[in-house]
Amino acid sequence: MLTLILAAAITAAPIHGTWSAVVDGEHVQLTTVRDHSDWSRTVPRSEFAVSDADMNSTTEKTVSFSMKRDPGSIDFTGTFENGEGVGRFAFTPNPAFAATLQSMGVSSDEPLDDEKLFHLAMMDVSTEFIREMQALGLRENLETYGRFRIHGVTPEFVREINALGYKPDAEGLVRFRIHGVTPDFIRDMRELGYDVSADDLVRFRIHGATPQFVRDLRDLGYKNLPAEDLVRFRIHGVTAQFVRELRDLGYSNLPAEDLVRFCIHGVTAEYIRELAGAGYHNIPADKLVEMRIHGIDAAWLRGTTNQ
Repeated sequence: MLTLILAAAITAAPIHGTWSAVVDGEHVQLTTVRDHSDWSRTVPRSEFAVSDADMNSTTEKTVSFSMKRDPGSIDFTGTFENGEGVGRFAFTPNPAFAATLQSMGVSSDEPLDDEKLFHLAMMDVSTEFIREMQALGLRENLETYGRFRIHGVTPEFVREINALGYKPDAEGLVRFRIHGVTPDFIRDMRELGYDVSADDLVRFRIHGATPQFVRDLRDLGYKNLPAEDLVRFRIHGVTAQFVRELRDLGYSNLPAEDLVRFCIHGVTAEYIRELAGAGYHNIPADKLVEMRIHGIDAAWLRGTTNQ
């Protein structure tokens, strides 16, 4: 793989195109557009060597600035007005970056041509970033460092996750970021009694088992539910509102399994009220499920009564 890194920048047409930017407080949404691709990324305001006065000028203001990155420099010209900018850019690759990566033991699945260097520059895959990640035990290939940048796997994020007792590999860290497993989420769930595996944390986030969801269920008497039940509740639609409606109809403290079965088979509060309207009250939970499975509803009951 290292031989691919050393395949010096392949001669290609100069990389250039158009750019647009929208200022949002301390960040800027930057988009670059070329003939065959576009790239959009939120970057810190500090990376734009443009004064606030020029960025927020009430009339069109000509600007020129550069982003100096280890893989190369991106030079911008254009205008800003009222926090919005447009213009053209050109990329100058840094051919020495390949040797730097080799010295750090970083391999690549692709030749490090100008196109690749441009993408790395846009993602700000710097030597400092790579060294910090390597110091944390993440000795990865170049493509993985790029994925880290895309998904926000920073050294600070890794350190916080590690301090909480989790040591995900590169793929696990990316999954955490994609699904929103943040240090705050882990701490909140842990305070609620869920000191669970990394896989369970991801499942919680995928299915929406949030700290607030847990608190709402606890207020209704469902405390210390297993992690599996929390996920099943979310998959099948057992919400706090659903539990409250059942409780108001006299179905309090139903086992978790019954709540799931109710949702799977369509035993809703409205169904129970309709049965009561047909003269059928206080039907046991198991019987309600059986009736739904066999298609017995209020209309059918009224029809059989009138025969």
